[in-house]
Amino acid sequence: MCSLLDKIPNNSLALPLNMLWNMLKIRMLLLLIIFLFNVAYCPAQIYKLGDPSLLNSLMEKDDFFKPYLNDADKYEIQIIYTQIDRDSQQHPTFTQYSYQLNSKRFFNPASLVKWPLILLGMEKVNNLNRDYGTTIYNKVEFTGNPDSIANIKTDYLAPDKTPRLANYIKEMILVSDNDAYNRMYDFLGQEYINKRLLEMGYDSIRVMLRFDNSNREQNRTTPSVQFYNDKDSLIYKQPAATNPVQLSNPLGAIIKGGRDYSYFNNVPLQDVNDMMLYVFFRDVAPINKRFNLTEKDYELLYKYTAMYPRESEFPLFKKNKRKYPVHLKKYLYYGKNSVLPDLPGLKIHNMVGESHGTLSDVAYFVNTKTGIEFMLSAVINTCDGKITPANYHYKDIGQPFLRKLGRTIYEYEMQRRKH
Repeated sequence: MCSLLDKIPNNSLALPLNMLWNMLKIRMLLLLIIFLFNVAYCPAQIYKLGDPSLLNSLMEKDDFFKPYLNDADKYEIQIIYTQIDRDSQQHPTFTQYSYQLNSKRFFNPASLVKWPLILLGMEKVNNLNRDYGTTIYNKVEFTGNPDSIANIKTDYLAPDKTPRLANYIKEMILVSDNDAYNRMYDFLGQEYINKRLLEMGYDSIRVMLRFDNSNREQNRTTPSVQFYNDKDSLIYKQPAATNPVQLSNPLGAIIKGGRDYSYFNNVPLQDVNDMMLYVFFRDVAPINKRFNLTEKDYELLYKYTAMYPRESEFPLFKKNKRKYPVHLKKYLYYGKNSVLPDLPGLKIHNMVGESHGTLSDVAYFVNTKTGIEFMLSAVINTCDGKITPANYHYKDIGQPFLRKLGRTIYEYEMQRRKH
């Protein structure tokens, strides 16, 4: 006696099973695509969040911080402290602690904006290299409109006076030179800078102005830029450009101390902190947050972010010790004080900001002798009232705070038990 199954053609069962299997494969493929998209393009939590009271409790133990804590809102203090622990294979893990961190609260980033422009400049040159053979070591010239910018064919800070993007990058890192920033701004262009940062997920950053007397319209316009090879032959010419869109601060209309910051650069502390971390720990960076940099680029960044001006190849930085003191840019830990001795083995890779009474520092600390390794970023407003130099208190409020904060965290790291 045959069963009902015996009367069903063989291919009549195979068809639904094949369809089911194909549907399952499609579903698995879609899940894989979603997973890869999240890894590549969604904000990655590369660090775990630590006890939010830690920084406050560390500062409360020292009477020095009492006036700052009592008026923390007045000083607009923001702090990010990132502990770095390594396993037996030296793979790092990160724990972030913060104090009054608020990306919606505007502070004048000043020269902190130079860090994303350095990375963008390196990346853009590398992208052009495929077709034109450009490098950051090529001679460059800027041919401008008299209404916006003068012709630039000399870099007076450079050892050989030749303008090169590599020199401008070093000058920004070593002494926070504003003319070097302006040249990088001109090479990148306002439209390119902001579009690329938006593509990378930095939707709160706006870069809208040079550090000179350019007005809004002039800041939207950038000059022609020419690259020359070692034989002084033109290899690439970038035409002058104008951003068709008038940008504004993503935080809206901002009036502080009688000054309008609605069209000022905006760089949240968390964003520039992450950009610094991703340079030194590039393997942990989400794919969309990775700049297209070469090994030689990374070597330059590692070397010069920790270097003192006196150690560089720039003659003016060595000779003019008054203008370029030893700890010119090491606010956290040294506080711009050239009298303090260097701590053996300590390297501080950092970028700083100083303008309109606001001080900021984003730093990666590492001491190969003691094994101490952490990141510390901080901002403090020292302006008392109207935005004018007479009300800036860098020396008596800002620098002492950052110096003490860096030393407090360093001492805590010395006692902390690594995981």
